[in-house]
Amino acid sequence: MSLSYFPNGILTPTIVGGGVENPCVGNVFYVGATASGKWVAGVDDPSCGSLGKPFKTIDYAIGKCTANQGDVIYVLPGHTETISAAGGITCDVAGVSIIGLGNGNLRPTITWSATASSWLVTAANVLIKNIITTISVDEVVSMFAVSAAGCTLDTVDFAEYGAKGATGQAIQFLLTTADADELTIKNCYHRQGTAANANQVWINLVGTSHTRILNNTIMITAKAATASICISGSTAVVDAEIVGNRINWLGDTITSVINCVTTSTGIVADNRVMGGAAVLLAGAIVGDAMQFSQNYVTNTAGTASGILAPAGDTVT
Repeated sequence: MSLSYFPNGILTPTIVGGGVENPCVGNVFYVGATASGKWVAGVDDPSCGSLGKPFKTIDYAIGKCTANQGDVIYVLPGHTETISAAGGITCDVAGVSIIGLGNGNLRPTITWSATASSWLVTAANVLIKNIITTISVDEVVSMFAVSAAGCTLDTVDFAEYGAKGATGQAIQFLLTTADADELTIKNCYHRQGTAANANQVWINLVGTSHTRILNNTIMITAKAATASICISGSTAVVDAEIVGNRINWLGDTITSVINCVTTSTGIVADNRVMGGAAVLLAGAIVGDAMQFSQNYVTNTAGTASGILAPAGDTVT
């Protein structure tokens, strides 16, 4: 078994569910706002942070981490937290992993409660994994903003729960700056059944290099506008890998679903794209200098399977 450093400096073996060892080399902190089982209700105090006495908020736990030593923050099952302002959670310590514990709806749930609410990633090599995100207000501008390299979002799901879908929509899930190289978004499940009022660019890559968007399911009814795009390289991306995604991007007049601008490079392969009748079968996936393989697109519900997009190559 591996050894992990708790906040009080005691070395202790760490076992994750299912008996799998967690090879943590840095400090381990726990966050849990509500008392349950082995832990009391969390308190943001330096004396807390252990499993028995967790911190209350993720942002406080980040502030107790040390950069680049492999610190891990475990967010306990059933934890709920609200982001009420820009940078309400800010990952500003490099090399930290934030991992939600629990399965299904018992995973930690983070709620964006103001239009300007955001989770910022400003330090390099941050992992965010196994959490549910949702909103409680209409027109959340951009949920995540990433401006540092090496960020990974793994199983960071977005869903409308309860009445939220009828009264509030997110405009954008994630926005980058050009410094967000080596970004990975994988294994996420996003659904939103009501369009926002503003044009929606769900994942907006702004001049990043070596981005990987892999194996996500995105089912969004988006603002009816040609400017609404699911995955966008709005400034040319370099060596991106957009592979294995299943996208249902619905909305009248929407014509493009994956669109990386002129001079973008990389691989776009094995994506399955569905859209409304206006989605262009020949233009749903655009990437200029990118390489395409086995992407399928349909704009007809219930009666037709997809066709290759762009069109298949020919033998010369």
